[in-house]
Amino acid sequence: MNTIIAENLAGFTLDDYRPIVKRSLDLGSPLAPRRGNLVKVITGMRRSGKSYRLLQEMDALLQQGVSPSRICYFNFEDERLAPVTPATGDEVLETFFAANPEAFDDGVFLFLDEIQEMTNWGAWLRRIVDTTKATIYASGSSSKMLSSEIATEFRGRAIDFELLPYSFREYVRATELLDETNRSSWSMRDRIELQNALKRFLESGGFPAACSLSRPQAIMLLQSYAERVVSRDVVERHDIARHGVASALARRVLGSNARNLSLRNVEADLRSLGIRTSRATLAEILDYMEEAYLVFRVNRFSYALSERTTATPKIYAIDQGLALANAKANSNDLGQRLENAVYLELRRRRQGQRRETVCSYQTRAHSYEIDFVVGDVLEQEPYQFVQVCADASDETTLDRELCALWEGMAEADMLDSVLVTLEGGEQVYEHQGMRVRQMPAWRWLLGG
Repeated sequence: MNTIIAENLAGFTLDDYRPIVKRSLDLGSPLAPRRGNLVKVITGMRRSGKSYRLLQEMDALLQQGVSPSRICYFNFEDERLAPVTPATGDEVLETFFAANPEAFDDGVFLFLDEIQEMTNWGAWLRRIVDTTKATIYASGSSSKMLSSEIATEFRGRAIDFELLPYSFREYVRATELLDETNRSSWSMRDRIELQNALKRFLESGGFPAACSLSRPQAIMLLQSYAERVVSRDVVERHDIARHGVASALARRVLGSNARNLSLRNVEADLRSLGIRTSRATLAEILDYMEEAYLVFRVNRFSYALSERTTATPKIYAIDQGLALANAKANSNDLGQRLENAVYLELRRRRQGQRRETVCSYQTRAHSYEIDFVVGDVLEQEPYQFVQVCADASDETTLDRELCALWEGMAEADMLDSVLVTLEGGEQVYEHQGMRVRQMPAWRWLLGG
């Protein structure tokens, strides 16, 4: 018997992790244990809260009367187990069932954390699905493990849920600032506190462990998160020979948060620093960074397929606080971080839909930029514009943002859009039958 596995299983208790902050990601009702069950997989960057979302699900099962002897949780990220193989997974189950034989007949609820650490995890998990009376939840830190391996191994027998760091609503809940549930109105004091909380959120970000730290400690922690993703999920996993190139690209990409990224310019900049590389290498590493959830690329919405393939994408970080902590001084301003937070919130609200339902938009007549268009790219149907502006109280800035929206709405035959702003209050603007609703960012991020 592997003593490390036995100790981990025997020593696990939810009480060690309380209080468990509720995450908003809905996994649906638990399935009754049986062979051939649907697997629910949570993906996201390391330390974004996937483990705690599994703990939340376990806690709900206990409250529903499920016996603790039927719940098996195991984290495969324990470095003492390396290398983690299918034999490791088999020993986990054998050790658990030996201690809880009643789970054989009654069915087991399996929670398999960071399962991508196991070699050939897809084939192993498919075998467990086919041979074990179980309800299975798994988590992993790579989006590729869903798009390729699950699609191949499970063929419709698994569903993935993407977990990002705290949303602003979750941040408010976790920091116990306010009871934000079921609120239809806010007092002046509430609004001031939420506005101040949003500024802290745009600085510290939404990684759970960073929210309660002092600013210097949070910066060090967030820098270590980025370094670990680059070293473990990019360099080590994909056997990249030049760690320095990957690290330099990560810093440049995070510094380009909420901006267009030209790999041609990145290559030139790195060469000027004495770092020799190629655009092909940089493109490959950027793909790996996106697979590891460090950054996301947002393409421009276009009615022509050829234009979609040539336009330079915009880059958004997994978290605005992480981007700030890893960027050069003064290279990541408040407006960029607000735009990043709005993108992540739109991504959360589009959970379960095609990834490219959120794009950027450039008007055809005057090439005005609109930050986000929500719509179906494949069907070429935009149906909502969301413009982000740090300070809409400045008349010149407001006119520029509204001109872009009016022109874009006329092109897309759209009647309503949203302008999200830190400063400027709540307003409604009308023009030729079209309407733009200006909303304070804190209210919009809370789902207002």
